[in-house]
Amino acid sequence: MEYAKDEIFQISYNERKDRLEIKHKNWTRKMKEKIKQNKLLSTVIIAFMLFSGINIIMIYNFINILQNI
Repeated sequence: MEYAKDEIFQISYNERKDRLEIKHKNWTRKMKEKIKQNKLLSTVIIAFMLFSGINIIMIYNFINILQNI
């Protein structure tokens, strides 16, 4: 039933072609659906990117401290 509801709401009317059409999924909609389905994987990827960014900032600050000595 839920699948049928999802398919119904993605139908739109095209005035130029004078017919109903199913909306195509763009990459952002696909990405949102993947994130909703795979919460653990998306959490791991976000944590990895966050810690990688923090690591790069800490290495940059450490190199600056060594240059000042």
